[in-house]
Amino acid sequence: MRILFLHEVGYLEKPIFEMHEFPEHLAANGHEVAFADYPETPNNHNFSRLGDVIQGRVLNGASLRLYSQKAVFPGIAGRLFAVFLFPFFFHRVLNHFRPDIVVSFAVPTSGWQAAIICRVLRKPLLFRALDVSHKIRRSSFGPLIKLAERIVYSSASWVSCNNPAMLDYCTSLGAKADKSSVEYPPLDLSHFVERASKKVIRSKLGIPMDSQVVVYMGSFFYFSGLADVLIDLARMSERPVLVLIGGGEQDADLRTMTEKLHLEDCVKFTGFVEFGELPLYLSMADVAINPMVPSIVSNTALPNKVLQYMASGLPVVTTKLDGLSSIFEHQAGVQAVSDSSQVLAAAVSMLENAEREMLGNANRVAVARKFDVKNAVQNLEQRLLTLASES
Repeated sequence: MRILFLHEVGYLEKPIFEMHEFPEHLAANGHEVAFADYPETPNNHNFSRLGDVIQGRVLNGASLRLYSQKAVFPGIAGRLFAVFLFPFFFHRVLNHFRPDIVVSFAVPTSGWQAAIICRVLRKPLLFRALDVSHKIRRSSFGPLIKLAERIVYSSASWVSCNNPAMLDYCTSLGAKADKSSVEYPPLDLSHFVERASKKVIRSKLGIPMDSQVVVYMGSFFYFSGLADVLIDLARMSERPVLVLIGGGEQDADLRTMTEKLHLEDCVKFTGFVEFGELPLYLSMADVAINPMVPSIVSNTALPNKVLQYMASGLPVVTTKLDGLSSIFEHQAGVQAVSDSSQVLAAAVSMLENAEREMLGNANRVAVARKFDVKNAVQNLEQRLLTLASES
């Protein structure tokens, strides 16, 4: 089967998640796979690329074809221009690769056009729903992006969601209940085996071995809840070390807050960490947190960071979110609190829990059961084979 994946971010630049994992595992299973992306930094890319073969970022033995839409201008101007150019680019990709089916993660820049074009051409398109696009970032284009969501959900041949709360959201905006489903993402537990002692990374970050370490990993979105965590940390007389792995739109504000609150000695910013090194950084922590502010965005999400925390054998403290609760409500090693301002205090309590290590090991077993790579890839593969055969 020839499978074309589509997203409106750069395949080679974006931190690794299922947009890389599904294509590369399907390629390893013998399918011909291509990916159409939108790199946002014009100066760093060869834009004559139209189907160049690249090696996988997740699986060394996997290869796929990469089609990159040219970013004519940087930033929002280039993004707006790409909306109008995408239909021409997409037709060119379809004619060149001739896929049997399209799998789309995209919404505002290219997703709605792809859904319409595939429907007109009677080409099956499965939309993979991971988040609420019109709320993921603060934008004056929110209403238009929500309209694009409605078009995608109602036009796609099938809507595949990563958790039950996301499925409820999609059907509320026009996805057909009998053409929608939940398929969990793949999680390679072998990648998150501890590969070094805590001493290696703690020494690199200047963290004493006898310190208690709380870790956050991921994008610093405006709804991350990290500002509340810093405020609570400043109020504590005995403070754990807080390690923030990642970056994003809140990065500068969080660094400024850290200085103003005089937290430089106990807050460590690592910046983005390569996927291959991520297990090393998680292995030096004692407890992991997910302080996302409850909202339509966070409630429908299945934060990949939480799955990776659990795969690393860490106990987790998170705000109570519908998507997570639908899967891990009864998991003792995943403690849910009602508000982001309660997360750090709960994490400190978890640090003192004598059963902390046992809870972390139980978390690893739980994600192994629910997010096994082989099962996740086979489930999506079967969905795609069925859709392709029905077209």
